[in-house]
Amino acid sequence: MSLKYERSVRFVQATPDMQDECAKVFENSTLYDRYFKGTEFLKEMLYGPLDEGHVIAAQTGSGEIVGVMVYELKGMFGEFPYLALLGVKDGYRRQAIGSRLIDVFQEICVRTGFDKCFICVSHFNPRAKALYQRKGFKPVVLIPDLIRAGIDEWMLMKRL
Repeated sequence: MSLKYERSVRFVQATPDMQDECAKVFENSTLYDRYFKGTEFLKEMLYGPLDEGHVIAAQTGSGEIVGVMVYELKGMFGEFPYLALLGVKDGYRRQAIGSRLIDVFQEICVRTGFDKCFICVSHFNPRAKALYQRKGFKPVVLIPDLIRAGIDEWMLMKRL
């Protein structure tokens, strides 16, 4: 990981006018291919949270959005914070941007008074699951066909 690059990324609350740039972060990813390609599903997932102020973008010094996190404060069981979507732009992966977005999510959770948070990760994404586990999330249950037939989702939880 480049320390120079690490210092040049800042985290900002994304606004509705950033929707298209936020959506581009997910292109060229397995997540995009399996869930979003050829649909409006990604923009639908971004639209409401952008209006509510629940999207954080990782932005380079030049203003390029290279990472996106969508969260819901009461998205899991209507009670607990849920990190609904996390992505890092192709060409910027493996530079700790996803890890730092998770840190931001956890800070938001603690600041708003929660003692646990949740995330789901698709069975076809073992690198993401490994990242979440390194960040202290523990697998709770594997849910078959949660969002799409043939795609199982791991629910993970972390006590804060």
